[in-house]
Amino acid sequence: MILKSALDLKNSINKDRQRLYQLAKNMGNSDPNVIQISRKLDEKIFKMQQLMEVIRRS
Repeated sequence: MILKSALDLKNSINKDRQRLYQLAKNMGNSDPNVIQISRKLDEKIFKMQQLMEVIRRS
């Protein structure tokens, strides 16, 4: 269950990274949507780090 969550989160992070790159390329780094996606991506990466720690301890 934890591994599936980590895989799903990884896929979501990769999609958000691609979306962020394209949006930043078209709109600039200071666009509010770019900043919002960047913050959400940071949260997902932090969650992934937490999940990886749980997996390592198992």
